[in-house]
Amino acid sequence: MSFSRASQYAGIRCPGHDYRSRCIYHIVLNKAENIPDFSQIVGFVGSHDWPPAASLSQIGQIIAKCLSRMKDSFTFTSIPRKCIMPDHVHIALFIKEKSEFHLGQIIAEFKRKCSQELERLGYPPKTDLFIESYHDTFLTSKGQLKSMLSYISDNPRRHLIRKNNQGWFRRFSITQGTAIYEAFGNWDLLSEFQKTRVKYSSKYSQEELESYKRLWHRTILNDGILVSPFIHAEEKKVRDWAMENGGVLIYITYNRFPERYKPSGKLFELCSEGRLLIISYPTNLQEEEYIRNKGVPSRSLCEKMNDFALEISTRQFHPILHLC
Repeated sequence: MSFSRASQYAGIRCPGHDYRSRCIYHIVLNKAENIPDFSQIVGFVGSHDWPPAASLSQIGQIIAKCLSRMKDSFTFTSIPRKCIMPDHVHIALFIKEKSEFHLGQIIAEFKRKCSQELERLGYPPKTDLFIESYHDTFLTSKGQLKSMLSYISDNPRRHLIRKNNQGWFRRFSITQGTAIYEAFGNWDLLSEFQKTRVKYSSKYSQEELESYKRLWHRTILNDGILVSPFIHAEEKKVRDWAMENGGVLIYITYNRFPERYKPSGKLFELCSEGRLLIISYPTNLQEEEYIRNKGVPSRSLCEKMNDFALEISTRQFHPILHLC
């Protein structure tokens, strides 16, 4: 599915979707520059007495207050889950019925209310708490709701894991059905909600390519994960930009991991920050012979790795993990 700007309202929108219809959205709003943190993540991973949680700052309390009052302006809305992180906010927004209001209008009004409350703290009038754009995804089936809500609630825990566990140099295997894959890095990335495949095709029109680039860019900026074997030069450009700008990667490779393996160069840095999972796609003897002779994977193997990346990014991949 390609994305483009469908209206005057900021952010990447999905062509063909009615943003005034009944729908459940996952909204991500990022903090504007020079605004203090919305919260501090406290607690301990695995603790029952003090589990990871967001302790709200004064500004975070403003955001929570305005979210709770959204239904005063838009009676057809509800917020089944929210998480106010230090520099961004996750919102599960349920539009219960079709209305005259576009999603962008609802978000814009919420932001305006936040600015009004901020002014009462002594900030200049119309100070923006958030950057102009926002990121949205919407549910297409009932089975996705539980995953969305769990993902939003789990943000503080994942934040502390990434903060407190700087070494993600772990080798393990994963199985799904009869398939077995070697893997290395941060296995928690497999359970992340927002994953997007990166795949270039010469069949894309320039408009389609630019649309996909916007989607990949927004995925990086909103803590999502790019999934790909990153084979084509255009895919490598996206990978390199992501690595330099805080992006998180699930990298599909046909190489196996030798004994005492650790990634090198920039991948080493990503791994140490918990921003990388490498999965080795199993090859057969014919494919290995082709790689030895040509030095590159066959077209058939590339297609299989890209299909595998799609399987992971569409959340149809539910493996069992085994530590080596």
